[in-house]
Amino acid sequence: MKTMTEVVIKGGTVLDKTGSKKADIAIGADGNIAQIGDDLAGGKVIDATGCIVTSGLVDLNSHFCQPGDEEIETISSGTRSAVLGGYTAVMLMPHTSPTIDSAAAVKEMQSLRSEALCHIEFSGSLTADGLGEALSPIGEMVSLGIRFFVHANFSSLNASLLRRAMEYGTKFDATIGLTPFIDGTGHMHEGIVSSDLGIQGIAIEEEEILTYQFVRMAQLTGARLHLQQISSPKAIEIISAAKADGVSITCEVSPHHFALTDEEVRSYRTVYKVAPPLRTKKETERIKELILSGQVDAIATSHSPQPQHLIDLPFEEAPYGTIGLETAFAVSATELNAPLSEILSAMSWVPAEIAGLEATHGGVLSEGRPGNLIVVDENKQWSPSVSEIAIKNMDSPFDGCQLTGKIKDTLVNGNVVVSNGEVQI
Repeated sequence: MKTMTEVVIKGGTVLDKTGSKKADIAIGADGNIAQIGDDLAGGKVIDATGCIVTSGLVDLNSHFCQPGDEEIETISSGTRSAVLGGYTAVMLMPHTSPTIDSAAAVKEMQSLRSEALCHIEFSGSLTADGLGEALSPIGEMVSLGIRFFVHANFSSLNASLLRRAMEYGTKFDATIGLTPFIDGTGHMHEGIVSSDLGIQGIAIEEEEILTYQFVRMAQLTGARLHLQQISSPKAIEIISAAKADGVSITCEVSPHHFALTDEEVRSYRTVYKVAPPLRTKKETERIKELILSGQVDAIATSHSPQPQHLIDLPFEEAPYGTIGLETAFAVSATELNAPLSEILSAMSWVPAEIAGLEATHGGVLSEGRPGNLIVVDENKQWSPSVSEIAIKNMDSPFDGCQLTGKIKDTLVNGNVVVSNGEVQI
């Protein structure tokens, strides 16, 4: 990153977990918050009049393609998209080539941090090569700072190995991330639309059954569990009941799972092919209710770009995947129509805690903390365009949609990386 400079964010409303107040924020030459107060002066001035100044967003589920498929996405292009969307930290999934399943792979990924425009954390693969046949050396990776271990496809992981993984993970205070999804069973939600289109569907009950299994295994082993990409309201209710029983569990949903429905698939655009699949309007509306009632811990993007030649395949032949870093905040603010504090809780404050980043991201803004901040124009109306997306390849499911709420500025460690919606580095 370029050399840090003194910055003053003036005229905005500062919002964090403690509440809101009119105040300026001064960032020192060390990149940390130097002062929060009135009429502050300094070097570069960011005009936040009429805007909210708050902690940067934290994403728990992004897929970049470096190393292995740099022509699709790199650390540089992915984090460029992230900072435009207001993210100051992203958790990267381990499905690279090679898979992040060893100390050597962790060190290789950590060496790429210098290419990032925001903070990047790495999750480790729960099993070697992600194949579900043998456990990765969790202890070795924990010693290098990995806190989060994931397995994305339960079809390749038997219950016995999952139990061993959870028991092993508890010895190192690791979080186990699982997606209740079985690959290869279909291409979209099983229902009226799939029947109309003649496309093999995926029953929502699969997700609910797997969620219950994961919850019970966590209850048995005492593991700390994070369930990713939940698309079923009943699955969220299962998770809520487990929390009430004392199970250490959190969950996330993605914006496309409460903003879009399976009706979108009638267009046959592969941008709507996601795992788990888009559900019915009834399910999406219920998920919104569960988010607003506090039963969903985090909103995560599941940002998963694909190369153009795969995007252009027929729907049933295309891989799962869509993008979302640049639009996640605006989609969430638009669809949920909730107080900004509730949006930030799900997109910044709680994700920072789940990722173990609460000392530097999210939470309470105070003097001495790193200047990981965003300036939000919550009333700004805009429409995303695929021609302006920062990543290399991919259509956007929200291309042309009318959204309300825009990230104006993003600061990472006090460094202004986005100014008035433009990347500065």
